[in-house]
Amino acid sequence: MSTNSGVQRLSIQHGEWWWGGAVADGQLMPFGRFPHRRNLATSAGFMNDDSHGANQSAPLLVSSAGRYVWSDRPFRFAFDGVGGLELEGHDIVLVQAGTTLASAFRAAAAKHFPASTRTPAEQMFTAPQYNTWIEMPYHPTQQAVLDYARGALDAGFPPGLIMIDDRWSVDYGNWIFDRTRFPEPVEMTRQLHELGFSVMVWLVPFVSPDSEHSRMAANNGWLITGPDGRPVVREWWNGYSTVLDLTNAEAVGWLRQALHRLQSVEGVDGFKFDAGDLWAYRVDDVTVAGNGAVGQCEAWARLAAEFSFNEMRACWKMGGQPLAQRLHDKPRVWGDGGLASLIPEAIAQGMIGHSSTVRT
Repeated sequence: MSTNSGVQRLSIQHGEWWWGGAVADGQLMPFGRFPHRRNLATSAGFMNDDSHGANQSAPLLVSSAGRYVWSDRPFRFAFDGVGGLELEGHDIVLVQAGTTLASAFRAAAAKHFPASTRTPAEQMFTAPQYNTWIEMPYHPTQQAVLDYARGALDAGFPPGLIMIDDRWSVDYGNWIFDRTRFPEPVEMTRQLHELGFSVMVWLVPFVSPDSEHSRMAANNGWLITGPDGRPVVREWWNGYSTVLDLTNAEAVGWLRQALHRLQSVEGVDGFKFDAGDLWAYRVDDVTVAGNGAVGQCEAWARLAAEFSFNEMRACWKMGGQPLAQRLHDKPRVWGDGGLASLIPEAIAQGMIGHSSTVRT
């Protein structure tokens, strides 16, 4: 089956089950037993427009009967729970590739997201990952980071990767160490390297609105604007910010230059690319590429893939690429959304081509 646009209905075979779409729906997979709807162009499922898909998603569904559905663009899908699957979108294809879930996935991966010849840095998988958010959420300092690293070693843990999380920089969109908190970042990274740690720092594609960098980015046309031509100010978990247009080559070049400087001058090894979620964008956002929320999310991941030390939590497509994907932060509870979600959502990540790590 192939359709340019419109609605297509499929009959689900007896005993056939489906996976894919959005990792946030992992605990509802496999699909087919109950009604379920999802619009892959946004963060929301049809049945709960407030639900956030704060993880990876892809325009792919794979079935235990060897079938898969793919489109290069986001589409809507709805399982009715009584043997029907409705698809709505553009250029949707249905492929029969063998008779098993494994054969369907392998065929889809080979055709649409073949594995690249690159991998993230080996240490991201062979050593522990430590994050300053655990002990000093919004208040990291140079001394506290060094104490944290030495404390882990003193407690008998091996060195590994240490991530300096939120508020290491002067402001959002100002990717320079805050010298009041980190007076000598070069010396800090030197000591951490001597202790056996690699160093990553956290960043988001937001720019503090009342700042020199936001005004400069606005003047250069690097920010997402609304239909009125004015930069949008978007609410996120740390307040309100203007938003970098990640499909603007000059805007990404500005950010890339700052990140390369952190590597070459301060000795940082890589970056935790937070945010980029579909819910951060609106259908009337004006951007260079004009490809909506999924375009921004995918562009964020493409930048991350340039660095061997990277971490992603939100991603659109990009299966098989050298990205270290993780699940959304989980609360310390046993049931739904907590520990019970880890295995189903990790399986869901794999079903759309993403490897993953888990943070609790």
